Amino acid sequence: MEKTLVQQTKLTQKAEEITVRILLNGMLRELGNGKFYQGVPKYDALTALALENSTYPLHIRFELKKSGIFLFAPVAYRSESTFHDYGKTLWVVDHQNQKVFEPDVDQLTALVYRELSGQFNEKGFELFTKRIHSSLRNLEMIMKEGLQDKDALTYSFLESEQHLPVGHNLHPFTKARMGFSREEQLLYGPEFNKGIQLEYFLVHKSCVLENSVLDQPYSEFLQSIVSLPEDIEQKYLNEGEKLSDFYPVPCHPWEANYLLSVEEGAAMIKDRTLIHMGAFGEEFYSTSSIRSMYSPNIPWMPKFSLNVLLTGSIRINTEKDLKRGYASALWRKHAGYSFEKDFNQFRLLLEPVTLGVYHQDKNKESLNLLIRENPFLPEDKILLLARLCQDEPADGQNFIQQFFKDVSEKLGTGLEESVTTWFAKYVQLLIAPLNHLYSQYGMAPEAHQQNLLIQLDEQLLPQTLFVRDAQGYLLRESSRDQYTDLSKDYPEIEDLFIRDERLLDIISYHVLVSNLSALVASLGKTGWIKEKTLINILHNEFEQIHHEMPSDFTRYALKNRHWGTKTNFKAVANEIDGITSAAAISYAKVPNLLHQYYFSDQLIHPKGKEVFFKRYFQKDDVTITMRPMDLDEDLEMLHEWFNREHAVKIWQMNWPIDELETYYRLMLPGDEAHSYIVMSNGEPSCNIEVYWPCRDIVGDYYDVLPTDYGTHQFIAPTDPKKKYVSPSTQSMVDYVFGQPEVGKMVGEGSVDSLASMMNKAHVGFKVDKVIEMPHKKANLNFCYREWYWEKFPQNKDVQFTVKITEHE
Repeated sequence: MEKTLVQQTKLTQKAEEITVRILLNGMLRELGNGKFYQGVPKYDALTALALENSTYPLHIRFELKKSGIFLFAPVAYRSESTFHDYGKTLWVVDHQNQKVFEPDVDQLTALVYRELSGQFNEKGFELFTKRIHSSLRNLEMIMKEGLQDKDALTYSFLESEQHLPVGHNLHPFTKARMGFSREEQLLYGPEFNKGIQLEYFLVHKSCVLENSVLDQPYSEFLQSIVSLPEDIEQKYLNEGEKLSDFYPVPCHPWEANYLLSVEEGAAMIKDRTLIHMGAFGEEFYSTSSIRSMYSPNIPWMPKFSLNVLLTGSIRINTEKDLKRGYASALWRKHAGYSFEKDFNQFRLLLEPVTLGVYHQDKNKESLNLLIRENPFLPEDKILLLARLCQDEPADGQNFIQQFFKDVSEKLGTGLEESVTTWFAKYVQLLIAPLNHLYSQYGMAPEAHQQNLLIQLDEQLLPQTLFVRDAQGYLLRESSRDQYTDLSKDYPEIEDLFIRDERLLDIISYHVLVSNLSALVASLGKTGWIKEKTLINILHNEFEQIHHEMPSDFTRYALKNRHWGTKTNFKAVANEIDGITSAAAISYAKVPNLLHQYYFSDQLIHPKGKEVFFKRYFQKDDVTITMRPMDLDEDLEMLHEWFNREHAVKIWQMNWPIDELETYYRLMLPGDEAHSYIVMSNGEPSCNIEVYWPCRDIVGDYYDVLPTDYGTHQFIAPTDPKKKYVSPSTQSMVDYVFGQPEVGKMVGEGSVDSLASMMNKAHVGFKVDKVIEMPHKKANLNFCYREWYWEKFPQNKDVQFTVKITEHE
C-alpha cells in the first residue's frame, strides 16, 4: 500500500511538472513576457529571499503585469527556442505587497489565465481550470498504465500513435478529455490499446451529401471497411423500406450514444431517416487524435466527429472540413499528381470520401464522416513526429533516447553522429517538397508534429514522409490564376484559398515552430548534441533550397526577423474554439530560430571574467584591455559612473542600484546584449555594450539583418587626459569586426550627444537617418569593415591579443 501511494505521489508530481512546463512555455511563446535572470540579487532583498536557496543559477523571470507580480521559474534545460525545461520550485515575488510564495498548480493556472485572457471571466476561468485538472488526471492515469508497458519497441504505426504519454507540447491541456468518464477514457483512449467495434446507422439517402473522387460507389467502397450482416433488411427495415434507399454509415461508439441521447438524433430516429443497427465488424483502434480509427487490415481510416472537449476544441467534422477534405482530394487527382512523381518520398494522405448528413436542412455533425487513406502495413516502421517531440518524463532513458540508441546501433556510429545523420536526412525529405508544393503549386499542408509521420528504413533513418489532415491542405491566394480551369469544373477548390500573409504564418507555426523548433529542442535535450549544430544543418538546407528555388516560404524562414506562432493558449483563455473559429485565432511572434546561425557566442555570451583583449596604441602610449563585466565586482562602479553629470542626460541610467542590478541580471544571460569593461593602462575607463539588433528594439526601425551587431559606448572619465576615446573606440570596433559572424556594425546614439556621433564618425560610421525611439531621438548609423579600414588602414592587419574561450 505504501509503495502504491509513493508511486501515485511521484506520478502526480510528474503530471504537474509536464503541465507547468507547457503553461510556462506557452505563455512565453504567446506573450513574450519572460527573460532569463542570472544569479541571486544583492540589492533586491525580496527576490533574494525567493532565490537564495535555489540550486539553479538561471531562472526565467516572467512579468505578470495584470497581477502586478514577477514569477521566477528555474531553468533545468535552456533551449534556443521556447521549449525550455524547468526545475521544481517556482516563486512569486510580489513587491507591492512585500511577499514571496511558491504557487501550486491551481495558483499558477489562475495567474496564467489572468495574463492570457482579454478580461478575467469567472466562467471562463472555471472552464480553463477544469481542463487543466482533466489533463492532470489523465496524464497520471496514462503514465501509471505505461509503467506496466515494458514491451520492446516495434516502431509500428499503431505503437507510435498510441505511445504518447505526454502528448502535443503546444496544447495547453495536452491530455484533457472532458466528456469521457474514467471508464470511457480507458476504453477509447489510444494509450490503453483497446480494440473497438464501430457503431453503424442506416441514414436515408435524402439526408446524405456524398463526395468522392474514387471510381466506385459508396456501397462498394464500404465493403472494404466492413462486411454488413446479410439480414439487414429483415432485421432493421419496416415494410415498404428498401435497403437501397439508405447509406450504411459508421460512427464512433461514444458519438453514437451521444447522438441517440440528443433531441436531433431522436427526431431522425422517429421519422425513420436514421436507423441504429449497433456495433459489428472489424475491431478498430484509436489513434493519437482519438477520433481517427485504425485497423491494420483495412486500407482506410474513418475520421469521426466526437463531441468531447479534447485539448483545445470540441472535435467535430464541420461542413467546412468536409468541403476542404473533398477539395484537397480533387486537387491531388487533377493537379497534384505530377508533384508525387517528382517527390515520391513525400506523400500527402487524402480523405477521398466524405459524407455529410442533414435533417430538415440542418447539418448533423455527429454523423459527418471523413475517410482517410491508410497506407501503413503492420510490418512498416512508422514514427509519429510528436513522439520524438514530446517532453516525456522517465526514470532512466525516455523514448527519444531509446530510439537514437537503436539508430546508433544500426548505423554503427556514436550517438552525436547518429542524431546528426538522422536529422539531416529528415530535413532533406521535408523542406524541398514543402517548398516545391508552395512555390509551384501554391499548396501548404499543415505539417506539424501531430500530422507528420515518418516511415523508417532498416537502419531507422527517415525514408518517406507522410502528412495527414487533408482539410488543412491550403492554397495561397496568389496562386488562384493557375487553378482557374479547375475551379470552373470543381468550385469546391475555392474553399482552399487563403491570404498569402495568413498562410505564411500558418506554415510558420506548423512547420517552423511545432515541427522543426520542437524537434531541435527535443534532440538537444538528449544531451548528445547541441541545438546550434542542428540549427546550422537546418539553416544550410534552407539556404541551398532558397538558392535553387526561392519562394516566399524559404524567404520567410530565412529572412523574417520573427516567425509566427499560433496563440493556442490565448484562444482557449478567451473561449475561442480552434476548429469552429479558426479564423479568429491570432498569431504571436517568436524570434527566428535560423538566425542563431549568425549568433556570436563570443560577443553576446563571452565566458569567464578575465581580460581577453589587449592592444597597445603607441601614439597615445596606452594599453587598452577588455573583459566581460563582472556583476559582483562592477555594479557599484557602474552605478557611480551612470550618476555622473555627463552620463545622466544622455544615458538616463541613473537608476537606484537595485534597478540597475536587475537590468544586468536580465541582460547578461540573454541573447540580446552583453556588457564589457574597457581599461586604459589597467584603470577602468569605459563601459561598452555589444548587442544583437535583430533581438533589440532598434531592429524595429530598419531592415535588420542577423549579421548586424551594435554597440553602446560610455566613456567614464571627465579628465580629457584619461578618456582615450579613439583607442577605446578602435578597440571596440576591432573586437566586434574580429568576429566572423559580423556583417556590419550598428549604432543609435542620441541626437543630443554630438560627441558620441563625432566619435563614431571618426572610425567610419555614417548616419543613415534619424529615428524616434520610445526613450530617445537617435541617429541611426552603420559601419562596414571597409569604411573602418578606410579611416584606419593600419588596423586591417593590426595584431592584438584576443583570447577566445571555447564555449561549451
